[in-house]
Amino acid sequence: MTAEVCRSLTRTGAWTCAPATGAQDPGVMYFYTRVASPRDTTIEHRWYRDERLEQTVPLRIRANPSGFRTYSQTRISANRAGKWKVEVRSQDGELLDEKTFAVR
Repeated sequence: MTAEVCRSLTRTGAWTCAPATGAQDPGVMYFYTRVASPRDTTIEHRWYRDERLEQTVPLRIRANPSGFRTYSQTRISANRAGKWKVEVRSQDGELLDEKTFAVR
């Protein structure tokens, strides 16, 4: 599995993520995930700001042994600045990965 917080995400051809490094300005943030699975399943992206759950996004994953790509996004305004975390959880709630970033 691959997971990355992106400042921008191109979803045509070979998907391209511009990684969010360092403190970010307000705006749209993307969470890109590539999951290899032998069968269809569902994952969740959970967006947290300052340890408070802000958004949950269920995502359907198609069977693909080389990896099915998906993403979620959120718009972060200046009044929602803070420490952010995005989790990827399996259908049964298991934490698969998490990434953190800050918005100033």
